[in-house]
Amino acid sequence: MIDSSNPLIYPLFMQLSILLFFQRIGNPLLDIIMECFTMLGEIAVPLIVLLILSWCVSRKKAVVVALSLLSALLVSQTLKAIFRVPRPFQVYSELIDARRVETATGYSFPSGHSTTSGSFYASIAACFRKWWILLISLIAIIMVPVSRMYLGVHWPLDTLIGTAIGVIIAIGMTAFTSRLYDNRRAYLIFTFTYGLIAFLAALILTLLLVFTEIDSMAFSDLASNASIAAGAIFGFYLDRKTISSDPAKGRPGLKAIRFAVGIAILIPVALGVNAIPLPHAASENLLFLIIGLYSTYLYPLLAVSIGLMGRDVRSA
Repeated sequence: MIDSSNPLIYPLFMQLSILLFFQRIGNPLLDIIMECFTMLGEIAVPLIVLLILSWCVSRKKAVVVALSLLSALLVSQTLKAIFRVPRPFQVYSELIDARRVETATGYSFPSGHSTTSGSFYASIAACFRKWWILLISLIAIIMVPVSRMYLGVHWPLDTLIGTAIGVIIAIGMTAFTSRLYDNRRAYLIFTFTYGLIAFLAALILTLLLVFTEIDSMAFSDLASNASIAAGAIFGFYLDRKTISSDPAKGRPGLKAIRFAVGIAILIPVALGVNAIPLPHAASENLLFLIIGLYSTYLYPLLAVSIGLMGRDVRSA
């Protein structure tokens, strides 16, 4: 039974009327367009861009964007676990014909896709400051939330708050991390502490998911986000502490080879981790931890060792 008195989905008729409008205008062509927009807020696009930044463009920009995105997602997933608001197609299954429901994991409030688009594209725009990047970012920040409502998987309030969380954290973290990166000692203390807290949170949540009856719908995504945050941020710490890789060095051809080699190694690593006989939650979160650590430290270490990537001696 859904508690419709929950203030986060009340008054229902106001939010429902917006969703029903999207239901009325739905058609096969618009379905395809909106599914394309919603994919901009899924993990694949930010992950690929972050790998390009970390391996081929700028370590500082990779840190700024990654910390903005990961921080926003941790806040968003924590709120999901606290409020546990049901999704519109769960409340009104007879009225809402939801699509792409496989991306609707966990609870509804706030929208993880909207948080992702708000934080990721806002931090990208802030880092590069080019008009065309700003334009693409604005389109993504607006259209990803719209697509989530059109697909019937989020309430309007979910997308509004999710976008606000993402953009606000991106603005704050971009300014903070840009200054932090230039202070090596402060950067090392911050990334070590942040990585340790994320690791402990991921470990505790994973153990609870495996050995207790904790609500997996509330905590699975939070555990996964904490796991990849722990791996990525510890990787940033270890890279600066030991090798100070510099992805900006090298001709475009060398960078293309560097990226291709990194992806070629990542795929069998991921398949190997998945093959380890562990409970689902443990296997999934171990995979996210390894992906984060590989992306920001293990592969740059290998690339520097074999001459595919240079070092920034100034930041060492």
